[in-house]
Amino acid sequence: MSRSYKLQNPRRTFFTVIAASALLFGAACAAATRPPDTERPRGNAPPYPVILTASDDRRAGVLANWKTVAGEQSAATGPSPELQPVTATLAALPANLSSPPRMPTVIITDEKEQSEEETRESLRRFIATAAPLLGVGLDGLSLVEVKDAPAGNAKTARYRQNPFPYPLRNGYGLVEITFTPDLRVVGLSSTAIPDTERLRLALAAVKPAALPTADKTIASLASRPVTFTDRTGNQQTRTITQADALAARELVVFPLRRTADAATIELHLAWEIAVGGPEAPILVYLDAVTGEQLAASVGS
Repeated sequence: MSRSYKLQNPRRTFFTVIAASALLFGAACAAATRPPDTERPRGNAPPYPVILTASDDRRAGVLANWKTVAGEQSAATGPSPELQPVTATLAALPANLSSPPRMPTVIITDEKEQSEEETRESLRRFIATAAPLLGVGLDGLSLVEVKDAPAGNAKTARYRQNPFPYPLRNGYGLVEITFTPDLRVVGLSSTAIPDTERLRLALAAVKPAALPTADKTIASLASRPVTFTDRTGNQQTRTITQADALAARELVVFPLRRTADAATIELHLAWEIAVGGPEAPILVYLDAVTGEQLAASVGS
C-alpha cells in the first residue's frame, strides 16, 4: 500500500500542475484580448482645458516696456497703466496722461499729409516697439480696419490676433490703437493672449476627429435652459426647444477666467452655435470636449 501510494502521488501532482497552468494561461489570454474600458480615465490624456496663469515676470516685462513706449520721464511722473487681469496686457492708457505716446514718423512720399501707406507703416513700427505691452508682436496680428474715432479728428486702427487654428472669442485677441493726425496715441488697449506658442501646442493635442460631432452637440441643447446677456446688458434665460433654428457656426477657442481662481484663464475648444433667426441670434458656446455651456450672448 505504501509503495502504491508513492507511485500515484507524482501523477496527481503532475496533472494538477498542468491544469493550473492551463487556467492561468486562459486568464492571461482573456486579459490580453479584453477591450479597453472606455469609461475609465486614461493616464495619457492631454490636460484640458489648457490654462494660462498670471505671471509676475510677464507683468514686470510689461511695465518695463511701458517706460519705453511712454518715455522714461512720463512713465516715472505719471500714473501707472491699467493692465488686464492674468494676461497683463494694456487695458487702457492712464487718464490725464500729460505726454501721450507717439507713433514714429514715416516719410514715403513728398506729400504734406501722411499717406495711408505711411500711416500703416507708423502703426507697424509702433506695434513692434509696444509688443510686450500688447502681449503680441506684429507677426501675430492682422489689420481689420482703420476708421474714424467717435470723438475728435482721431482714427482707430483695429487688429485681430489669430494664434490658433480656430478664432478667439469672448472678447480676446483684439488690439486697438487710436491716434491723431500728428501721430499722438490717445487710446491703446489689448486683449491679446500671450505665450501663444505653448498654448497652441497644448490645444493641438485635442484632436477634433475624436470630439462629438456638431450635430450631436446641437442635439444636446434640446430642452436646455440657456442664460445669455441681451443687448442692454441684462441677463435673460430661455429654454431651447425643437422649434428653434439651431446652426453650429464653427469651432472656436473660448478663453474663460476660472471662477475659483481669478489668476487663471482656461482656454476651451468650443462650438459656436446660433440659436434663432439670422437677424439677432443667440450665440451659445458649448465646450466641444465636455458639452458644458460656457457662455451665451446676443450675436450678429
